[in-house]
Amino acid sequence: MTTREQIPLASLTTLRVGGNARFVIECVSREDVKEAITFAQEQNLPWSALGEGSNVLALDEGYDGVVIALRIPGIASVDTDTSVTITVGAGVSWDALVREAADCNLWGLENLAGIPGTVGAAPVQNIGAYGAEVKDTLSTVEVCNTETKEIEVLTKEECAFGYRDSRFKHDKRFVILSVSFSLSKSAEPNINYKDLVAAREQGADLRTPGAIGDAVRAIRARKFPDLRKVGTAGSFFKNPTISTVAYESLKERYPDIPGFPNEEGIKIPLAFVLDRILNLRGYREANVSLFEHQPLVLVAHESATEKEIDTFAQSIATRVYDATNISIEREVQLFPSVI
Repeated sequence: MTTREQIPLASLTTLRVGGNARFVIECVSREDVKEAITFAQEQNLPWSALGEGSNVLALDEGYDGVVIALRIPGIASVDTDTSVTITVGAGVSWDALVREAADCNLWGLENLAGIPGTVGAAPVQNIGAYGAEVKDTLSTVEVCNTETKEIEVLTKEECAFGYRDSRFKHDKRFVILSVSFSLSKSAEPNINYKDLVAAREQGADLRTPGAIGDAVRAIRARKFPDLRKVGTAGSFFKNPTISTVAYESLKERYPDIPGFPNEEGIKIPLAFVLDRILNLRGYREANVSLFEHQPLVLVAHESATEKEIDTFAQSIATRVYDATNISIEREVQLFPSVI
């Protein structure tokens, strides 16, 4: 366990904004997490857990508290006739896990290739892309209950997964220590998403999880900015779901707007609204913009601040509402979250 003081949150998050955290404690084991919680309690300070900071917007004023930086390593597996259950430390890179599974010819994670962040953060957001979500293969989540300091194992059902949502966004008692996934040995390609269909039509051979993962990474490279060059958290907003009645009304005004039925209504691709209806692809105000190749992605340019990003995002949400009567929600969460 390593403890550091007065560390810029900008250095711990992919949006590259945020003031100093009073303490950052890097935890590489379950006992480290327990000790970090105890330290925060003894100092009478709030705490908040963080992976690679790829889906958070850190406050300009910083954090007078303890950041628990989860760096727990390790991948272990249990083999059966048809599947393999792998248990992965919260600090393992998500894409490293996807590559490891593909190298072992295991199916289930390949459509989620190239997503930045750690394994421990994946269930919080219920990360998803190209027709797959993390809940599709997740079996259990090992957590530290910070009220009791006990280690617990939660089933998939207990995680209360939803669209870019989970129990962990709302119940802050738990710090995720490891995640277990059940991956198939049998070929189960999920390649009906339009971008993967296009890749196949252009000659991509998508018969292995490794090939699908590589195709997804190539698609993402075209749609998302380079994290080494600019600040971004990927898709900043959720795709909204509206009622069938609201969708039919919207179709009268914008006949080309696509919609995809789900259990709650009709999901609207927000990128279509931002691009085709509002013409906001590449739109910029001061140090913040929407990415020129994917307007769902917000880019923080050099010297951007949390307040600039917040104001910009609010203005985008207002434009969407004025044009469509749809209220949109952010995928990205403020950091620190309230404990």
